[in-house]
Amino acid sequence: MAIRPTIAQQLAVSVTARRRWVVVAMLAALHAALVSTPGGDFQRVWLLVHFGLFLLWQPFIAGERELRLFSAALLFIVTIVTISFLSGWVIVMWLLVLLGILGGRVFTLQAAPRDRFYLVAFGYVLAVLLLWAVPALILGTGEVPETVAHFARAYLPLVLLLLLVLKLPREGGESQVFDFFYAVLVFQLGLVLVLGSIVMMRLMNEPYMSAVALTALGFGIGLFVLAVLWNPMGGFGGLRMYFSRYLLSVGMPFELWMRRVAELAETEPDPQRFLEQAFVAVAEFPWIRGAVWRSDDGEGRVGATSDHASRFEYHGLEIEFFTAVSLSPALLLHMRLLARVIAEFLEGKRREQALRRNSYLQAVHETGARLTHDVKNLLQSIYTVTSMAPREPTDGYGALLQRQLPALAKRLGATLEKLRAPEIPTRELAVGAQEWWDDLQRRLGAEPIRLRGECKAAMDVPGSLFDSFVENALENARAKAAREPGVEIFVGFICSASHIEVRVCDTGSAVDESVARRLFREPIERGDGLGIGLYHAARQAATAGYAVELATNRDGDVCFALVRASASA
Repeated sequence: MAIRPTIAQQLAVSVTARRRWVVVAMLAALHAALVSTPGGDFQRVWLLVHFGLFLLWQPFIAGERELRLFSAALLFIVTIVTISFLSGWVIVMWLLVLLGILGGRVFTLQAAPRDRFYLVAFGYVLAVLLLWAVPALILGTGEVPETVAHFARAYLPLVLLLLLVLKLPREGGESQVFDFFYAVLVFQLGLVLVLGSIVMMRLMNEPYMSAVALTALGFGIGLFVLAVLWNPMGGFGGLRMYFSRYLLSVGMPFELWMRRVAELAETEPDPQRFLEQAFVAVAEFPWIRGAVWRSDDGEGRVGATSDHASRFEYHGLEIEFFTAVSLSPALLLHMRLLARVIAEFLEGKRREQALRRNSYLQAVHETGARLTHDVKNLLQSIYTVTSMAPREPTDGYGALLQRQLPALAKRLGATLEKLRAPEIPTRELAVGAQEWWDDLQRRLGAEPIRLRGECKAAMDVPGSLFDSFVENALENARAKAAREPGVEIFVGFICSASHIEVRVCDTGSAVDESVARRLFREPIERGDGLGIGLYHAARQAATAGYAVELATNRDGDVCFALVRASASA
């Protein structure tokens, strides 16, 4: 069952739907109050009627809404106090406020040129303010010439008849177009015009109307000069450029920060260090307390947190700025620009790193391609030797040779296939786990390397992958032992039904943090090699279902591990 509206609600909706008549009646009541005896009962009654009609028209709250008891009581008290202590300055200030409200409707950017309804109302209020309210209510009726006074009282209300024929702008019931900035600007201009006219009249001993004309002329000349300087011709940017620049920069050293970020982008090749230093520069802004960021390269934090956070995300980089106060729309735009600049520079660093890595790999591939012919000849010779090996072993050396040469031939064959088509993944050759560990012990038995391992399950492992990892890790450990005397090297192996792991450890110094972040993700350039061994081993392990990782990294305990991916997850 529908709820029928009350009579008061129906009346409010009916009156609100007829805004044209509300505006005309509001201004007519205002004119009646102005021409009444100052401070008399008729003036108070007409002003009360005017305020009531204004409440129905005002663009802030929909006229059909019901006021709460507290709001209605407060409005009633303010109205009674204003009516009781009525003075000329109170009426003039109210006219300036009404002028500002109408100006917020007339000069808004959304107002169409055809909406001249409120422009006529604005012109009427301005005319009655300058021609009658100020001289009659503040200066005294003697300051108003009889011709002007008669015109203001008798003929000026006829302007309101235009409101009956002009098209009323289309307005929504819940909200009407209103620009607060223009309203405040019009109020200030009207106040300066009134006060300027009074001051000029007192200082120059001019009649009031002459002072108003001179003040309006001065205003017109000033506004014309401002308009010319705001958007001049001849290549000069004008005041609007500097005003917009001030609003966007919000009075802060944005250009210095941009210069700092550009210098970092040129001098810092590592994306993670670039992010850290860029956010350190951002944290120097006075309104920022700290920042947090997360990306595929890692995450970091600078400064402290606060209750006001702003989040942005560009190119996979998540940024959260913590500010001292809630951001205004201008500052929010400023922070979005900061986040976008950082993300764009970071994406450029990533692409530069990818191009550098691809160029490096291409150079390595071209170098290896030149060796393909030599490897092919070597492979043919090995096949010839292995085909002539006896079937029955005669001694231990012959058994080792018969066992190792075919495996070596298969590894060379796999290497040749990789050189021919490096982008096609090759299948790893499976060998027994215990067999691989025994062969490794025999190969490394003569070196000062500690070996410890156990195999509790009979299973196969990718032999070429394990050999490649151990050889590259041992090569790095041997190079460290040559630089740091007294370094010990360990090789460990664990094989069970649920866990497979190979470790190469040394007691040397820890790997530098900047190098550790790049390990297994890109080639590491070194002075004693290509620096591609562990990177290639990591890619090979990922193809075979394993993972290479830096298990421990501290002085005296540095371990590289090859583990099965399911076990490391």
